[in-house]
Amino acid sequence: MRKRGHVNRNDMILLLILFLFAFSLRFYDFSYPDFKWFDEVMHVPAATNYWNNGQFEPDDWVHPPLRHIILYGFLQFFGDNPYGWRMRNILFGAIAAVLTYLFAFEISGSRRTALMAGLLLATDPLHIVLSRYTYEEIYGCAFFLAAVVLYLKHNQRSLWFVSSALFMGCALATKWYYVPCWFLVLFLALRENDNYRNVGTALFISSTYFFIPLSIFILSYYQWFGRGYSVTEFMEFIINTYHALQNTRPSSYEPGFVFLSQTSAVEWFIRPIVIGEGTYLSTDRGEFIIFLNNLPIWILTIPSMIGLAIVAVRRRCMTLALPALFFCASYMLYFIVQRPVFLYSAVPLLPFAFTAIAFMIMKLSDRYGSRLFYTILAVMVSWNLFLYPLVTAKKVPIALYSYIINNPDVKLH
Repeated sequence: MRKRGHVNRNDMILLLILFLFAFSLRFYDFSYPDFKWFDEVMHVPAATNYWNNGQFEPDDWVHPPLRHIILYGFLQFFGDNPYGWRMRNILFGAIAAVLTYLFAFEISGSRRTALMAGLLLATDPLHIVLSRYTYEEIYGCAFFLAAVVLYLKHNQRSLWFVSSALFMGCALATKWYYVPCWFLVLFLALRENDNYRNVGTALFISSTYFFIPLSIFILSYYQWFGRGYSVTEFMEFIINTYHALQNTRPSSYEPGFVFLSQTSAVEWFIRPIVIGEGTYLSTDRGEFIIFLNNLPIWILTIPSMIGLAIVAVRRRCMTLALPALFFCASYMLYFIVQRPVFLYSAVPLLPFAFTAIAFMIMKLSDRYGSRLFYTILAVMVSWNLFLYPLVTAKKVPIALYSYIINNPDVKLH
Protein backbone atom coordinates (compact mmCIF):
# COMPACT_ATOMS: atom_id res chain seq x y z
CA MET A 1 0.00 0.00 0.00
CA ARG A 2 1.35 3.43 -0.95
CA LYS A 3 2.28 5.73 1.90
CA ARG A 4 0.15 8.84 1.65
CA GLY A 5 0.63 12.23 3.23
CA HIS A 6 -2.41 13.34 5.18
CA VAL A 7 -2.94 17.08 4.85
CA ASN A 8 -4.27 18.59 8.08
CA ARG A 9 -5.21 22.11 9.12
CA ASN A 10 -1.60 23.10 9.85
CA ASP A 11 -0.61 21.90 6.39
CA MET A 12 -3.33 24.05 4.85
CA ILE A 13 -2.00 27.11 6.68
CA LEU A 14 1.54 26.28 5.55
CA LEU A 15 0.37 25.80 1.96
CA LEU A 16 -1.37 29.17 2.04
CA ILE A 17 1.81 30.84 3.30
CA LEU A 18 3.87 29.06 0.65
CA PHE A 19 1.44 30.16 -2.06
CA LEU A 20 1.48 33.79 -0.90
CA PHE A 21 5.28 33.78 -0.69
CA ALA A 22 5.66 32.31 -4.19
CA PHE A 23 2.97 34.62 -5.56
CA SER A 24 4.62 37.70 -4.03
CA LEU A 25 8.00 36.91 -5.59
CA ARG A 26 6.36 36.61 -9.00
CA PHE A 27 3.93 39.50 -8.62
CA TYR A 28 6.27 42.18 -7.25
CA ASP A 29 6.87 44.85 -9.91
CA PHE A 30 5.78 42.35 -12.60
CA SER A 31 4.44 45.14 -14.85
CA TYR A 32 8.00 46.17 -15.69
CA PRO A 33 8.61 46.34 -18.56
CA ASP A 34 5.19 47.78 -19.36
CA PHE A 35 5.40 46.74 -23.00
CA LYS A 36 5.13 43.27 -24.52
CA TRP A 37 8.51 41.67 -23.96
CA PHE A 38 10.10 38.76 -25.81
CA ASP A 39 7.54 36.09 -26.84
CA GLU A 40 4.68 38.21 -25.51
CA VAL A 41 4.85 40.06 -28.82
CA MET A 42 3.59 36.85 -30.45
CA HIS A 43 1.64 35.21 -27.63
CA VAL A 44 -0.76 38.04 -26.84
CA PRO A 45 -2.08 38.81 -30.35
CA ALA A 46 -2.11 35.09 -31.19
CA ALA A 47 -4.49 34.44 -28.27
CA THR A 48 -7.09 36.82 -29.70
CA ASN A 49 -6.47 35.68 -33.27
CA TYR A 50 -6.98 32.04 -32.35
CA TRP A 51 -10.16 32.66 -30.35
CA ASN A 52 -11.73 34.87 -33.00
CA ASN A 53 -10.42 33.28 -36.20
CA GLY A 54 -9.02 29.84 -35.33
CA GLN A 55 -5.59 30.91 -36.58
CA PHE A 56 -2.26 30.59 -34.74
CA GLU A 57 -0.45 33.59 -36.19
CA PRO A 58 1.74 35.35 -35.27
CA ASP A 59 2.76 32.53 -32.89
CA ASP A 60 4.04 29.06 -33.80
CA TRP A 61 1.47 26.60 -35.12
CA VAL A 62 3.32 23.50 -33.88
CA HIS A 63 2.28 23.75 -30.20
CA PRO A 64 -1.22 22.80 -28.95
CA PRO A 65 -3.53 25.84 -28.63
CA LEU A 66 -4.92 25.61 -25.08
CA ARG A 67 -2.35 28.31 -24.23
CA HIS A 68 -4.18 30.73 -26.53
CA ILE A 69 -7.56 29.96 -24.98
CA ILE A 70 -6.36 30.49 -21.40
CA LEU A 71 -4.48 33.67 -22.25
CA TYR A 72 -7.52 35.02 -24.09
CA GLY A 73 -9.57 34.47 -20.93
CA PHE A 74 -7.08 36.43 -18.83
CA LEU A 75 -6.99 39.20 -21.44
CA GLN A 76 -10.77 39.45 -21.26
CA PHE A 77 -10.72 39.60 -17.47
CA PHE A 78 -7.75 41.94 -16.90
CA GLY A 79 -7.52 43.71 -20.25
CA ASP A 80 -4.74 44.10 -22.81
CA ASN A 81 -2.13 45.23 -20.29
CA PRO A 82 0.62 43.63 -18.17
CA TYR A 83 -2.03 42.13 -15.84
CA GLY A 84 -3.76 40.42 -18.74
CA TRP A 85 -0.50 39.27 -20.30
CA ARG A 86 1.28 37.95 -17.20
CA MET A 87 -1.18 37.21 -14.39
CA ARG A 88 -1.81 33.71 -15.77
CA ASN A 89 1.81 32.67 -15.26
CA ILE A 90 2.13 34.45 -11.92
CA LEU A 91 -0.86 32.54 -10.57
CA PHE A 92 0.08 29.14 -11.97
CA GLY A 93 3.72 29.62 -10.96
CA ALA A 94 2.67 30.07 -7.33
CA ILE A 95 0.28 27.12 -7.56
CA ALA A 96 3.14 24.96 -8.87
CA ALA A 97 5.08 25.58 -5.63
CA VAL A 98 2.09 24.33 -3.62
CA LEU A 99 1.70 21.29 -5.87
CA THR A 100 5.42 20.52 -5.49
CA TYR A 101 4.95 20.50 -1.71
CA LEU A 102 2.00 18.11 -2.07
CA PHE A 103 3.90 15.84 -4.44
CA ALA A 104 6.95 15.66 -2.17
CA PHE A 105 4.71 15.05 0.84
CA GLU A 106 2.99 12.16 -0.92
CA ILE A 107 6.34 10.67 -1.91
CA SER A 108 8.18 11.04 1.39
CA GLY A 109 5.51 11.39 4.05
CA SER A 110 7.78 14.10 5.50
CA ARG A 111 6.61 17.69 5.92
CA ARG A 112 10.18 18.96 6.08
CA THR A 113 11.03 17.29 2.78
CA ALA A 114 7.87 18.74 1.25
CA LEU A 115 8.63 22.20 2.62
CA MET A 116 12.15 22.21 1.17
CA ALA A 117 10.93 21.02 -2.25
CA GLY A 118 8.15 23.63 -2.30
CA LEU A 119 10.46 26.46 -1.23
CA LEU A 120 13.11 25.50 -3.78
CA LEU A 121 10.56 25.79 -6.58
CA ALA A 122 9.00 28.93 -5.10
CA THR A 123 12.38 30.70 -5.09
CA ASP A 124 14.08 29.10 -8.10
CA PRO A 125 15.35 31.97 -10.31
CA LEU A 126 14.46 30.29 -13.63
CA HIS A 127 10.95 29.42 -12.49
CA ILE A 128 10.44 32.96 -11.20
CA VAL A 129 11.53 34.72 -14.38
CA LEU A 130 9.43 32.43 -16.57
CA SER A 131 6.47 32.97 -14.24
CA ARG A 132 6.62 36.71 -14.83
CA TYR A 133 6.04 36.43 -18.58
CA THR A 134 3.98 34.23 -20.91
CA TYR A 135 6.06 31.05 -21.17
CA GLU A 136 3.88 27.95 -21.58
CA GLU A 137 6.11 25.80 -19.36
CA ILE A 138 4.79 27.41 -16.18
CA TYR A 139 1.09 26.62 -16.41
CA GLY A 140 1.68 23.43 -18.41
CA CYS A 141 3.85 22.12 -15.58
CA ALA A 142 1.20 23.17 -13.03
CA PHE A 143 -1.44 21.20 -14.92
CA PHE A 144 0.87 18.20 -15.07
CA LEU A 145 1.71 18.39 -11.35
CA ALA A 146 -1.99 18.62 -10.52
CA ALA A 147 -2.59 15.47 -12.57
CA VAL A 148 0.20 13.60 -10.76
CA VAL A 149 -0.86 14.74 -7.28
CA LEU A 150 -4.50 13.80 -7.91
CA TYR A 151 -3.40 10.40 -9.19
CA LEU A 152 -1.31 9.83 -6.06
CA LYS A 153 -4.21 10.83 -3.83
CA HIS A 154 -7.08 9.18 -5.69
CA ASN A 155 -7.08 6.03 -3.47
CA GLN A 156 -9.62 4.21 -5.65
CA ARG A 157 -11.85 7.29 -5.81
CA SER A 158 -13.07 7.53 -9.39
CA LEU A 159 -13.74 11.29 -9.32
CA TRP A 160 -10.16 12.05 -8.27
CA PHE A 161 -8.81 9.75 -10.97
CA VAL A 162 -11.01 11.40 -13.60
CA SER A 163 -9.84 14.82 -12.35
CA SER A 164 -6.25 13.67 -12.76
CA ALA A 165 -7.03 12.69 -16.36
CA LEU A 166 -8.61 16.10 -16.99
CA PHE A 167 -5.52 17.96 -15.80
CA MET A 168 -3.27 15.63 -17.77
CA GLY A 169 -5.30 16.54 -20.84
CA CYS A 170 -4.75 20.23 -20.10
CA ALA A 171 -1.01 19.60 -19.87
CA LEU A 172 -0.99 17.74 -23.18
CA ALA A 173 -3.02 20.54 -24.79
CA THR A 174 -0.33 23.01 -23.72
CA LYS A 175 2.87 21.32 -24.93
CA TRP A 176 4.12 17.93 -26.02
CA TYR A 177 6.53 17.48 -23.07
CA TYR A 178 4.06 15.43 -21.07
CA VAL A 179 3.30 12.59 -23.49
CA PRO A 180 5.81 10.12 -21.93
CA CYS A 181 4.53 10.83 -18.41
CA TRP A 182 0.93 10.48 -19.61
CA PHE A 183 1.61 6.87 -20.54
CA LEU A 184 3.70 6.37 -17.40
CA VAL A 185 0.79 7.33 -15.15
CA LEU A 186 -1.50 5.03 -17.14
CA PHE A 187 0.97 2.17 -16.64
CA LEU A 188 1.31 2.90 -12.90
CA ALA A 189 -2.47 3.02 -12.46
CA LEU A 190 -2.86 -0.35 -14.16
CA ARG A 191 -0.02 -1.82 -12.10
CA GLU A 192 -1.30 -0.55 -8.76
CA ASN A 193 -2.99 -3.28 -6.73
CA ASP A 194 -2.77 -5.50 -9.84
CA ASN A 195 -5.59 -3.52 -11.46
CA TYR A 196 -4.64 -4.94 -14.85
CA ARG A 197 -5.86 -8.37 -13.70
CA ASN A 198 -9.43 -7.13 -13.25
CA VAL A 199 -10.98 -6.63 -16.67
CA GLY A 200 -13.57 -4.07 -15.52
CA THR A 201 -11.07 -2.00 -13.52
CA ALA A 202 -8.45 -2.18 -16.25
CA LEU A 203 -10.99 -1.04 -18.84
CA PHE A 204 -12.09 1.89 -16.67
CA ILE A 205 -8.50 3.00 -16.01
CA SER A 206 -7.43 2.63 -19.64
CA SER A 207 -10.44 4.38 -21.11
CA THR A 208 -10.39 7.17 -18.53
CA TYR A 209 -6.71 7.97 -18.73
CA PHE A 210 -6.46 7.58 -22.48
CA PHE A 211 -9.64 9.09 -23.88
CA ILE A 212 -10.17 12.01 -21.46
CA PRO A 213 -6.71 13.55 -22.00
CA LEU A 214 -6.92 12.84 -25.72
CA SER A 215 -10.39 14.45 -25.89
CA ILE A 216 -9.19 17.62 -24.15
CA PHE A 217 -6.23 17.79 -26.51
CA ILE A 218 -8.54 17.55 -29.54
CA LEU A 219 -11.10 19.99 -28.06
CA SER A 220 -8.39 22.62 -27.68
CA TYR A 221 -8.44 22.77 -31.51
CA TYR A 222 -12.16 23.60 -31.53
CA GLN A 223 -11.65 27.07 -33.06
CA TRP A 224 -9.33 25.55 -35.67
CA PHE A 225 -11.99 22.99 -36.60
CA GLY A 226 -14.41 25.92 -36.86
CA ARG A 227 -12.57 27.00 -39.99
CA GLY A 228 -13.97 23.92 -41.72
CA TYR A 229 -11.25 21.33 -41.22
CA SER A 230 -12.12 17.63 -40.95
CA VAL A 231 -10.86 14.89 -38.62
CA THR A 232 -8.72 13.48 -41.45
CA GLU A 233 -7.13 16.89 -41.98
CA PHE A 234 -6.56 17.14 -38.23
CA MET A 235 -4.61 13.87 -38.25
CA GLU A 236 -2.57 15.15 -41.17
CA PHE A 237 -2.00 18.40 -39.26
CA ILE A 238 -0.64 16.52 -36.22
CA ILE A 239 1.69 14.45 -38.42
CA ASN A 240 2.94 17.64 -40.05
CA THR A 241 3.47 19.11 -36.59
CA TYR A 242 5.68 16.17 -35.61
CA HIS A 243 7.79 16.47 -38.75
CA ALA A 244 8.07 20.24 -38.38
CA LEU A 245 9.31 19.89 -34.80
CA GLN A 246 11.81 17.19 -35.74
CA ASN A 247 13.13 19.26 -38.62
CA THR A 248 13.57 22.44 -36.57
CA ARG A 249 17.20 23.52 -36.37
CA PRO A 250 18.98 26.52 -34.81
CA SER A 251 18.92 28.16 -38.24
CA SER A 252 15.10 28.13 -38.06
CA TYR A 253 15.21 30.89 -35.45
CA GLU A 254 16.11 34.54 -35.70
CA PRO A 255 19.89 34.99 -35.28
CA GLY A 256 19.38 37.20 -32.21
CA PHE A 257 17.22 34.65 -30.37
CA VAL A 258 18.63 34.75 -26.85
CA PHE A 259 18.40 31.00 -26.17
CA LEU A 260 20.39 29.94 -29.25
CA SER A 261 23.66 30.01 -27.30
CA GLN A 262 22.58 26.84 -25.47
CA THR A 263 20.51 24.28 -27.37
CA SER A 264 21.19 20.97 -25.59
CA ALA A 265 19.61 19.46 -22.47
CA VAL A 266 22.77 17.49 -21.63
CA GLU A 267 24.39 20.34 -19.72
CA TRP A 268 21.45 21.57 -17.62
CA PHE A 269 22.51 19.83 -14.41
CA ILE A 270 26.29 19.69 -14.81
CA ARG A 271 27.57 23.10 -15.96
CA PRO A 272 26.49 26.75 -15.56
CA ILE A 273 24.18 28.24 -18.17
CA VAL A 274 23.50 31.96 -18.00
CA ILE A 275 21.79 33.80 -20.85
CA GLY A 276 19.47 36.75 -21.12
CA GLU A 277 19.24 40.46 -21.73
CA GLY A 278 20.78 43.31 -19.82
CA THR A 279 21.38 47.05 -19.78
CA TYR A 280 24.33 48.77 -18.13
CA LEU A 281 22.83 51.94 -16.67
CA SER A 282 26.24 53.22 -15.58
CA THR A 283 29.70 51.86 -14.93
CA ASP A 284 28.60 50.32 -11.65
CA ARG A 285 24.88 49.57 -12.04
CA GLY A 286 22.69 47.65 -14.45
CA GLU A 287 19.39 45.83 -14.86
CA PHE A 288 19.04 42.34 -16.27
CA ILE A 289 16.53 39.64 -17.11
CA ILE A 290 18.65 36.52 -16.78
CA PHE A 291 17.73 32.90 -17.47
CA LEU A 292 20.00 30.53 -15.60
CA ASN A 293 20.27 27.03 -14.25
CA ASN A 294 21.02 27.63 -10.59
CA LEU A 295 23.94 25.23 -10.60
CA PRO A 296 24.84 25.29 -6.87
CA ILE A 297 21.43 23.64 -6.32
CA TRP A 298 20.72 21.99 -9.67
CA ILE A 299 24.02 20.09 -9.62
CA LEU A 300 22.65 18.01 -6.75
CA THR A 301 19.89 16.64 -8.99
CA ILE A 302 21.58 13.65 -10.63
CA PRO A 303 23.27 12.37 -7.44
CA SER A 304 20.00 12.82 -5.53
CA MET A 305 18.04 10.95 -8.21
CA ILE A 306 20.51 8.08 -8.05
CA GLY A 307 20.41 8.04 -4.25
CA LEU A 308 16.62 8.14 -4.17
CA ALA A 309 16.40 5.31 -6.72
CA ILE A 310 18.75 3.18 -4.61
CA VAL A 311 16.65 3.79 -1.50
CA ALA A 312 13.48 2.93 -3.45
CA VAL A 313 14.99 -0.36 -4.67
CA ARG A 314 16.23 -1.31 -1.22
CA ARG A 315 12.83 -0.62 0.31
CA ARG A 316 11.03 -2.11 -2.68
CA CYS A 317 8.89 1.02 -2.68
CA MET A 318 7.52 2.19 -6.02
CA THR A 319 6.33 5.45 -4.47
CA LEU A 320 9.88 6.55 -3.65
CA ALA A 321 10.92 5.76 -7.21
CA LEU A 322 8.31 8.11 -8.73
CA PRO A 323 10.42 11.31 -8.79
CA ALA A 324 13.16 9.44 -10.66
CA LEU A 325 10.65 7.80 -13.01
CA PHE A 326 8.89 11.07 -13.87
CA PHE A 327 12.23 12.87 -14.17
CA CYS A 328 13.66 10.26 -16.54
CA ALA A 329 10.46 10.00 -18.59
CA SER A 330 10.57 13.75 -19.20
CA TYR A 331 14.34 14.20 -19.48
CA MET A 332 14.89 11.34 -21.93
CA LEU A 333 12.46 12.97 -24.35
CA TYR A 334 14.85 15.91 -24.72
CA PHE A 335 17.62 13.55 -25.87
CA ILE A 336 15.41 11.81 -28.43
CA VAL A 337 14.03 14.86 -30.22
CA GLN A 338 16.19 16.34 -32.94
CA ARG A 339 15.10 19.94 -32.53
CA PRO A 340 17.06 22.35 -30.28
CA VAL A 341 16.07 22.11 -26.63
CA PHE A 342 16.27 25.38 -24.73
CA LEU A 343 16.80 25.99 -21.03
CA TYR A 344 13.18 26.92 -20.28
CA SER A 345 12.20 23.33 -21.14
CA ALA A 346 13.82 22.25 -17.86
CA VAL A 347 10.85 23.59 -15.88
CA PRO A 348 8.81 20.33 -15.93
CA LEU A 349 11.81 18.54 -14.39
CA LEU A 350 12.29 20.88 -11.44
CA PRO A 351 9.55 19.61 -9.07
CA PHE A 352 10.98 16.09 -9.29
CA ALA A 353 14.57 17.31 -9.02
CA PHE A 354 13.81 19.36 -5.91
CA THR A 355 11.85 16.51 -4.35
CA ALA A 356 14.83 14.18 -4.76
CA ILE A 357 17.25 16.80 -3.43
CA ALA A 358 15.03 17.52 -0.42
CA PHE A 359 14.61 13.80 0.31
CA MET A 360 18.35 13.11 0.31
CA ILE A 361 19.10 16.16 2.47
CA MET A 362 16.42 14.97 4.87
CA LYS A 363 18.14 11.56 4.98
CA LEU A 364 21.42 13.27 5.88
CA SER A 365 19.74 15.30 8.61
CA ASP A 366 18.27 12.12 10.07
CA ARG A 367 21.84 10.99 10.59
CA TYR A 368 23.53 14.25 11.57
CA GLY A 369 20.70 16.22 13.19
CA SER A 370 17.87 18.50 12.15
CA ARG A 371 20.10 21.59 12.38
CA LEU A 372 21.82 20.42 9.23
CA PHE A 373 18.51 20.35 7.37
CA TYR A 374 17.49 23.86 8.37
CA THR A 375 20.97 25.24 7.75
CA ILE A 376 21.05 23.85 4.22
CA LEU A 377 17.48 25.03 3.58
CA ALA A 378 18.35 28.55 4.76
CA VAL A 379 21.47 28.67 2.60
CA MET A 380 19.64 27.44 -0.51
CA VAL A 381 16.70 29.83 -0.16
CA SER A 382 19.03 32.74 0.65
CA TRP A 383 21.08 32.04 -2.46
CA ASN A 384 17.94 31.92 -4.61
CA LEU A 385 16.76 35.22 -3.16
CA PHE A 386 20.20 36.73 -3.74
CA LEU A 387 19.74 35.98 -7.44
CA TYR A 388 16.17 37.34 -7.48
CA PRO A 389 17.09 40.94 -8.50
CA LEU A 390 19.28 39.61 -11.29
CA VAL A 391 16.40 37.80 -13.02
CA THR A 392 13.65 40.38 -12.48
CA ALA A 393 15.08 43.56 -14.05
CA LYS A 394 15.95 45.21 -10.74
CA LYS A 395 18.73 47.79 -10.68
CA VAL A 396 21.70 45.95 -9.22
CA PRO A 397 25.31 46.85 -8.40
CA ILE A 398 27.52 45.25 -11.03
CA ALA A 399 30.24 44.43 -8.51
CA LEU A 400 27.86 42.31 -6.42
CA TYR A 401 27.04 40.04 -9.36
CA SER A 402 30.25 40.44 -11.36
CA TYR A 403 31.20 36.76 -11.06
CA ILE A 404 27.95 35.76 -12.80
CA ILE A 405 27.65 38.63 -15.26
CA ASN A 406 31.29 38.62 -16.37
CA ASN A 407 31.67 34.87 -16.67
CA PRO A 408 32.88 34.04 -20.22
CA ASP A 409 30.02 31.56 -20.66
CA VAL A 410 27.41 34.27 -20.06
CA LYS A 411 25.50 35.34 -23.17
CA LEU A 412 23.83 38.73 -22.78
CA HIS A 413 22.08 40.69 -25.52
